[in-house]
Amino acid sequence: MLNPQDRSRAFNFALKSQEIFGLIMGLVVLWSIYALVFTQIEISLISKILLSLICIGFGTITPLIDFNESHATNPLWTGHARFHLVWQVNAMIITAILSLLLLWSFYSPENHLIVILLNYLWIFSFFATLMGLRLFDGELNDINGVPPIVLYIIRKKIEIDRNVQAISGVLVVNSYALIIFLL
Repeated sequence: MLNPQDRSRAFNFALKSQEIFGLIMGLVVLWSIYALVFTQIEISLISKILLSLICIGFGTITPLIDFNESHATNPLWTGHARFHLVWQVNAMIITAILSLLLLWSFYSPENHLIVILLNYLWIFSFFATLMGLRLFDGELNDINGVPPIVLYIIRKKIEIDRNVQAISGVLVVNSYALIIFLL
């Protein structure tokens, strides 16, 4: 992994943005629990807010992380690999925009479920790819890629891949939004 001083300002900004966005997501989840228990806010609105944050993350944090030297302009990647990465990120941005439109401009319970399913499409695609890494000699990260999250639990250093951490969090929040919606 590149040292922070060796990364571009855009890359460091992207990593900091991802960290801040994760904190915002955590706070909104806590707010949603409060709102469910102590307020009369409509349940579908709480679910829509959670789903909207997921879409905002897919549509902004993903391109921030991927459209820099760690991915799209990574000199160690082949041009064809970079092409597929940009294609995937653009599809994610378009899906996020479509989902926000379905939630806020063309809302219906059916569209609400479609957004949840679109999010699951990205989530399950990630985990299917993760499980199949050996099939295509894939790796979660490159030497000059995104650094892992480092935690110390009882003086033991644990490194968690940022993609695994982020998509696992999205899986939990999307499932929570589904459960709230179905109440």
